[in-house]
Amino acid sequence: MNRMHEIQNTLKYLHSELNRLETMAGTLSAVEEEHYLKLSNFDHSGLTDIAVEEQSAARQLGTMKQMCLAMAQKVEEMKKSIENGPLGERAGVAETH
Repeated sequence: MNRMHEIQNTLKYLHSELNRLETMAGTLSAVEEEHYLKLSNFDHSGLTDIAVEEQSAARQLGTMKQMCLAMAQKVEEMKKSIENGPLGERAGVAETH
């Protein structure tokens, strides 16, 4: 039972950290998008290049946010699965298939 408690605590920790990463990525994505909008208003090729880089960074951070959300949901499913039944029984079923 001690091992099961350790696994549950680890999943809770992973879920919490993934949610934090999701929040950070979302915030940074919004900031990058705002920078893109501000920089693209200037008529200067150097600033336009930076604006395009900011837009790319915003998209990548948005993707990271979605990845974190999906992983956090999977971790939550795993946590609930463990809470609803012994891990050993599930592992035994997986081995026989």
